Amino acid sequence: MPSENQPNPKKVGKDDMSVPLMSASNPNPLEHDTDTAKWSGSDGYQERYSASYRERYLGLEELLEFAAERGKLDPPELAIEVKQLKKVLFYTDPDTLNLDVLCKAEADLERLYATLSDLVAPVTLLTLRTTSQNYQVDRPWWKAFFLGSGSIGRNFFRKLAWIAVLLVSLIFFREYVKLATELDLGEKFLQFVDPFLYGALGALVYLYKGLTEHYINRTLNPKKLSTNWLRIFMGSLSGGIIVHLFAEFIDISDISSTGASNDAALMALGFLAGYSVEFFYQVLDKLIRAITPKAGGGASEQGAVSGTPKQAQIEMLTNRLKEMENEEDKVAIRKLLDKI
Repeated sequence: MPSENQPNPKKVGKDDMSVPLMSASNPNPLEHDTDTAKWSGSDGYQERYSASYRERYLGLEELLEFAAERGKLDPPELAIEVKQLKKVLFYTDPDTLNLDVLCKAEADLERLYATLSDLVAPVTLLTLRTTSQNYQVDRPWWKAFFLGSGSIGRNFFRKLAWIAVLLVSLIFFREYVKLATELDLGEKFLQFVDPFLYGALGALVYLYKGLTEHYINRTLNPKKLSTNWLRIFMGSLSGGIIVHLFAEFIDISDISSTGASNDAALMALGFLAGYSVEFFYQVLDKLIRAITPKAGGGASEQGAVSGTPKQAQIEMLTNRLKEMENEEDKVAIRKLLDKI
């Protein structure tokens, strides 16, 4: 059974044009997979063939077809060179192939592969097969219902869909508990979990956007799919951290002024933190700038900080408040001073 990150090799060569002609008298030379040269006693030709040529050429044809479909086949004569190479590798009597012909065929194969790869970049053979229904993952029906049985890229969409269903179900369950019970320990626990759920949901929306773009452009790389699971995890953490640790220092009046409740504004904040990592980093940078003294403040400024650590922090924040010109930074510092 092929793995999730490897196309199904059984699907290769379904098209009649991709299957070499074989007979008892004229066997396919690519069937002989040897590591060393094999000399013929009759005519002295070197019959060294490898099954990897077949796979390599099939990949070359896939790149050629994609380049032709997208109008990137320039010059069009590349198609003739590819088909001539197919004639040598698949349909020529092996007794007529000497060492020079074989070496030239190998060199042409690699040259054409490099040329077509450059034409269709950033699309690669791997990304093409990731989004192709000719390379499907074989699974039992009960497992395919949850994990999918199509291409690797399409299967990942199904997995994300099930995660979205789970997250939305948890959010609805949380709202049900909120209406069915009073504010008790269970309600407080759900309030704590909420930002993490909305952060994960925001990350999921972000992933759908990126995956859709890569899937349509045929640039979806299966080796990068595993990082998307980490993106959901980090989105969940970002949503929880920004709401539980930094919400008091962030001005959410713009969100609340639209008529939304304070709880809804906090959930929106968690969702945005999960959707955009840059938003999360910008909030952290703004808070750091608000509470960190400017570099090179001088010995006089450092000497003015004295007393207990709390007094020193209050004095430092007060000095920073006087220097600030940005209103959002001032609001953040005032909230810090009120909390201290």
